[in-house]
Amino acid sequence: MIGPDLRVEGFDAESWTHLVGIFMPNLEDRLSREPPSSDADVSLDPDDGGRARGTLILVDDAERRILMARHSMEGTLPGLVGESSARDLRDLTAAQGARRVVVIREGALDGLADALADGLAHEPPSARSGYVTQWLVLLRAVRQMVEHGELRVWPNPLASVPVPSNRMVQRTFDQVLPDDRALVVALFDRDEPYTSLVVRRRHGLIDLVAGPDLITTWTGPLGGDWRRDHRILNRAVERHVAPVHLGLFAEVDAVREALRSGEPGEWARQVTVRDMVIDPMPRSVKVALGADAIRGLSHITSDLLGGFDLVRAAGPVLDRVRSRWTEIRSLSEELGFDPFIVLAALLRRDDD
Repeated sequence: MIGPDLRVEGFDAESWTHLVGIFMPNLEDRLSREPPSSDADVSLDPDDGGRARGTLILVDDAERRILMARHSMEGTLPGLVGESSARDLRDLTAAQGARRVVVIREGALDGLADALADGLAHEPPSARSGYVTQWLVLLRAVRQMVEHGELRVWPNPLASVPVPSNRMVQRTFDQVLPDDRALVVALFDRDEPYTSLVVRRRHGLIDLVAGPDLITTWTGPLGGDWRRDHRILNRAVERHVAPVHLGLFAEVDAVREALRSGEPGEWARQVTVRDMVIDPMPRSVKVALGADAIRGLSHITSDLLGGFDLVRAAGPVLDRVRSRWTEIRSLSEELGFDPFIVLAALLRRDDD
């Protein structure tokens, strides 16, 4: 899905940090923090400000004896070597002042490499070099390691998330960004540009990722009201890149809130109150927003009516209405899980 001649241009350090920071809490604080002065052994103070941070990485053997222990931000932990890893991972994480723990069985990574090679051998030759195929095969191999106890992770919010097939991901990708079309995301902080992104797909592959500096050369000066300026952005992208298939224009705080909420109807609410503008809005997104709004209504009516779900009770009627629509599968139906709910769980866990 990524072209061999991919162009990534138009970003400076600030705009790129703003973009990535939406998904990585406190990124700017992390970048400004001084790294450890050495890789020497350290002893962590679990009461250091009462704030968990980083990842605890352990390697154990078949008898669950810890052979190596390392904290991703502090260094090696010799005091844990020789102890048993067969303990509650939540307690182990808290005792070492970490946010998460990964326990890997000795030799498991060699087995992972073999499983990856074997999995790719069963894929069609034309798909083996694709990044998506390789990642999906890797995820299945990792899931198998977890099931066999060779890899333990806490917390593991992806434990119940199915690994989609390559075909499912391709169909979802086709819905979000068809061939010879562009996707536009522009975020604002009180009408001031915060960061922006244009992605173009050609011949089935992403060949351009453009940032704010390049986009500004296409648009020229904007009027200062993004709810009107988004039309200027779309027209500029259509002139210089490709017709816009999906455009998201929003206050950055609204996007952060929606990404972390996980509450039914949150995305639909943000669009309704105009803290987000989706233009153009492809039919698949309309269906997904409509489903999100119905889930939100179901949640509200259940609370108001003491647990009685009015929307669920009207399900047969809604099903008959839906059956008359052109069949359009939402992203969650296509993938077999709701990616926004999974992402919200990940981001909430990582937020301080």
